[in-house]
This record gives sequence, C-alpha cells and structure tokens, in this order.
Amino acid sequence: MRVVKLGGSLADWERLPQCLSRLAYPGVIVVPGGGPFANQVRAAQQRWQFDDATAHDMALLAMGQFGRMLAGLERRFRRAGSLADLQTHAAKGLPAVWLPRLEEIEGSGVAASWDVTSDSLSAWLATRLAATDLILVKSVRCTPGEATLEHLVDNGIVDRGFTHFAAAAPCPIWLCDREGSDALTADRLTERNGLLRIRR
Repeated sequence: MRVVKLGGSLADWERLPQCLSRLAYPGVIVVPGGGPFANQVRAAQQRWQFDDATAHDMALLAMGQFGRMLAGLERRFRRAGSLADLQTHAAKGLPAVWLPRLEEIEGSGVAASWDVTSDSLSAWLATRLAATDLILVKSVRCTPGEATLEHLVDNGIVDRGFTHFAAAAPCPIWLCDREGSDALTADRLTERNGLLRIRR
C-alpha cells in the first residue's frame, strides 16, 4: 500500500490528469491537499477571526473538495472517507482517494491547528495503514542535500507538525517534484527523476 500526497499547488497544473492516470494502479491511496479550497478557508478566517478548530474542520472539507475533483478527473480512483473503506479498496486492488471524515480525525487526537495540514495527515494515514511508502508530491524542487525534515519545515515545504507525524511513520518518506512524478509508477522507489528520500 502506497500513500501519495498530492499538494494543493497541483490544482492548476496542466499535467495533473496525466499524473493521476499514472497513479491509478493497485494499492495507491491519494491524499489531496487543500489547494485553492483551503486558501478560501484561510482568507475567511483572516476576515472573520474564527477559531482554529473551526478552520481545521473547514480545511478538512477543503481536502475533500480537492479529492472529489481528483476522483472526477481520473475515474479509476474510488472515493473513501474512512480507514476501513481505504483498506477495503486496497484489498481489492483498487486505487483510492481519501476524503477525510471530521469525526475520525477529531477522535484520533490530531491537533486542530494550521501546524497540522494535509502533509501531517498523510503521515498520520500512512502510519494507521502501515503503508510501504509515503510520497509527498510538491511543486517545489529540492536538491538531495535539502531533503531533511529540518530544511523542509524551516522553508515551509511541509507543515510544522510533520516532524512529529513523520517520526511515527513505519515506512520510507519520499519527496517528489511534480515534473518527476512518472517515477512513482516503479515497483521499488529509488532516488531518481526528482524523487528524494527524506532524512529524519
């Protein structure tokens, strides 16, 4: 089982449909970022100053909106809201897009904070599902020397909570430049074509 987090910055990438087509193979679970939908949550919170718990719930719904868009672009993906549904699809050899359920996240003790975004949630999910790999697909390109948690957090490439969730993940964690996403179809991931293993 391979968890692939697609950053929200890919929402307007012209090659997004081709990327999804390559990812639609058995055992893949796509975690959507919030994209432009989460940006609207941030703007609304700034305007109205409501609390982070409310914003966190809204941001999870934003992930669901982007996820539904992804599933609409590539019909081979099944939509799944719960861990049980994801496991069922994986057992059947079906690729899936995760649409996180508020109650499941809230009941897990995940902090309601902007420090915990879809990056951290992808690591949380990979841990819960005992995934074989976690891959973060981003628009930013890093060099091998920059593929450290400290660099990624300090430069805002991943959220500040990611360090905590990554420490618990039982699998290798990879960073992938979107232009190198064709490397994700390999049975065994290696550091090539923009794919970097994150050093923890």
